[in-house]
Amino acid sequence: VLGYRWLTSRSTAISNGVPAPLGAPVGRRVVLAGAAGLILAAASGALLRALNARAAFSYDGLAYSGPGVQPIAPADKFYTVTKNVVDPDVLSSVWRLEIGGMVEEPRTYDFAALQALPGIEQESTLMCISNQIGAGLMSNAVWTGVRLRDLLEASRPLPGAVEVFLRAADGYTDTFSIDKALEPETLVAYAINGAPLPQRHGFPARVVVPGLFGEKNVKWVTRIDVIDYDARGFYEQQGWGPSFVIPTRSDIFAPRWVRKRGDAFVEPFAVGKQATIRGRAFAGNRGIQRVEYSLDDGETWHESRIDYAGTDLTWTFWSFGWTPDAPGESPIASGAGDGTGEPQIAERRSIVPQ
Repeated sequence: VLGYRWLTSRSTAISNGVPAPLGAPVGRRVVLAGAAGLILAAASGALLRALNARAAFSYDGLAYSGPGVQPIAPADKFYTVTKNVVDPDVLSSVWRLEIGGMVEEPRTYDFAALQALPGIEQESTLMCISNQIGAGLMSNAVWTGVRLRDLLEASRPLPGAVEVFLRAADGYTDTFSIDKALEPETLVAYAINGAPLPQRHGFPARVVVPGLFGEKNVKWVTRIDVIDYDARGFYEQQGWGPSFVIPTRSDIFAPRWVRKRGDAFVEPFAVGKQATIRGRAFAGNRGIQRVEYSLDDGETWHESRIDYAGTDLTWTFWSFGWTPDAPGESPIASGAGDGTGEPQIAERRSIVPQ
């Protein structure tokens, strides 16, 4: 706009309201403006490329699934969901974690102080609330961190506490109950699989809340307040919830299949040749007691083999061998029972607010 105004402000282009004749010499100002435009265009292109490289476009919605999925997901393949176009790049030297609200003694921890506290390693699976059956917005890792219970007890919560309200460096907020915050498995984590958290996973620290959907596992956490009322976080205000407890689920991840014209395996099976069907089951923080499969639309069920039992806080890998005895289509279904014995429900559940 400024360049246009500069060009059209010259008085030589028009004389007494009459345009300059065709073929008139091009003024120096026009040449300079054109050169400046080319320079600005090149600079803008470089800027856009730099911004795109810093943006979350390349990894937002990153899924971890398929035949190659492992019980412990590598940090660079761990599923990723973010609300940001550009995630915060937090410096550990200036980061602080504040514990406040309804507490007798508010406290502030820098990164060194947090790491100096007694820590634990804990294997836990995280899953997005919008993860479909068979999709890959879930992963398992070993987290290192401090029990949130220890941080809260050091500040001595006051009677009447209902929830904790969490704030993050990107403006994200969320909540969960004070009882959940005081469970020994709820962590403020600063490492994944023995290495510092990557930026996209909340460096320098994030919250890990086994049993609740991923949105409650706040990344880049900077403040935790104890409150005496039921507050709503970023996604809850948009209609997600009201329950954030992970239901029992199971799915198949190998051999490779696609969601196209119904769920179907990519490669056909051979009559008389045994194939191995592999899958996973997950029940939040309730563990998996058993996984069964059916080859006749649920009329009969058979117990599968457990290949990776994990813990009560993780997924379980299972498999079975199947030898087709005739050509045609065969439906394969799986079902799991959690650690309390409750079976996976058969009803469909939407992954978006209704």
